[in-house]
Amino acid sequence: MINASLSSSEADGPLTTADIVFAVIYSLIVLPGIVGNSIIITIVWKNSSMHTTTNYLLMNLAVADLITLLLCPGLYDFVITKVHLQGITGDLICKLFVGNAIVPITINVGVLTVSTIAVERYMALVKPFRNAKLTKESVKYVIAVLWLLALLSCIPDIQANTYNISSTKYPCKRPWSLDEYFLHKPFIIFTCAGFGLMSSSILIFCYFEIIRGLYFTRTICSESTCNVEEKKAKKQLARLVIWLAIVFAACSLPFSVYFIFLVSADRKTVEENYDVLFELHRTSRVLLFSNSFFNPLLYALQSSNYRDGFKLICNVNSGMPCCKRTNAVRSLSLTQRGETLHPSQGVFVKKEMAV
Repeated sequence: MINASLSSSEADGPLTTADIVFAVIYSLIVLPGIVGNSIIITIVWKNSSMHTTTNYLLMNLAVADLITLLLCPGLYDFVITKVHLQGITGDLICKLFVGNAIVPITINVGVLTVSTIAVERYMALVKPFRNAKLTKESVKYVIAVLWLLALLSCIPDIQANTYNISSTKYPCKRPWSLDEYFLHKPFIIFTCAGFGLMSSSILIFCYFEIIRGLYFTRTICSESTCNVEEKKAKKQLARLVIWLAIVFAACSLPFSVYFIFLVSADRKTVEENYDVLFELHRTSRVLLFSNSFFNPLLYALQSSNYRDGFKLICNVNSGMPCCKRTNAVRSLSLTQRGETLHPSQGVFVKKEMAV
């Protein structure tokens, strides 16, 4: 899914109540989201014990979300008409900030990473005997490919984001604005279908199969293969993946559905309902950006492993080595018992059962 910068029918007028409300909402999403994703990156980077394939993917997701929030134009794009841009400088500012052709890349990376995590968990749990498991070496290449695919998918967006010298509403031309979308229908359909509908379908399929294997067919954790702790771990995983699918779909699908409606509607319908569609545009974009805020909470912060890593970093920085020793002893004890903590589950499971 990708970003849309908006143009307002009242761009040259004073700020409206809606402008202020959306700016406040964005500040509540962007600022805590930047902090949360920065923490996730720091925890994985500083703790060698967390250098696993899943955590590398989670860190890549956090990096993409961090860049998305840092370059989010929602905090200021409603007043950008007061800025006068010129020539190449105008094009550059449009591509990097105002029209924002960089954020679509990072959002698409996030979508591809979420889908990759879903497929990896599916293969590890539902098809554990197939030789398709990611390794520490191969996951680095996978991440590089994800960024490359996201970049290639956004080339039309990058090219189309240019300074619009004749505009009285907004200084940049953007495919994902309410005034320019009709010129870029093939690109919009491709992106909505590929990064919105298809990615959601992958998540739903993978997580449905995991839940089916846990609760119905019992192929993942049967009575004979799982003890009480392992069953608890798998149930917690099931609850997690349900929320992952729900939040991702709730944040991403409205944006895709909205633009699929736009490219399907005739020009007259859009013009007659411009004000309503404009507010729906802003709402769907807020939801899209909010996914970058929720990701660190859903994927990492509910894991006790990440919470311990956060406490360890805080204690080391504050000069309290006693807590560090406590965590070290705790980790050693777990290792001696042959247990490990899977970062997406938040509970301890046997090594052979870890995803």
